[in-house]
Amino acid sequence: MTSSGSPIKKVKAMFSNLKRYTPYLLFAGDLIALILFVVVGQRDHELVNEQNPISGVLLSTLYFAAPYLITGVLLRAFNFDADNEGRFYFRFFGRWLNTWLVAAPLGILIRTFALGRAVIPTTFILAGMGFGGLFMLAWRILFALVVWWSNRRQ
Repeated sequence: MTSSGSPIKKVKAMFSNLKRYTPYLLFAGDLIALILFVVVGQRDHELVNEQNPISGVLLSTLYFAAPYLITGVLLRAFNFDADNEGRFYFRFFGRWLNTWLVAAPLGILIRTFALGRAVIPTTFILAGMGFGGLFMLAWRILFALVVWWSNRRQ
């Protein structure tokens, strides 16, 4: 009888194969977090486009996602160079935070210009940066916990 290996070994193999796709996985998770942030914001403020809600969400997400992708590539927010030391987590979250602090105000500016508004309410700046960042931070923490768990099992 041959055994195909333990479930732990299968999980380790799966994660080692995913390493080359990690930048795409990180951006996809960040994008999903941004989409959720936009959906919640539009729903709570009754700004949902009744004729085409998906189009409204995607357009609003694009205002934030475009500068986030460009800034994230430039500041290496999607790089994944895990080690077993705690410094990895400081780099991982530090790069993400730098990217968000640059990209979020750019996204807010792009959204303001696209909507033809002359003034950006301070509350929108604070809520956009704060709550948008919290949605993405939750995803990044989940990702870091999975990485930590998989490294711990080795």
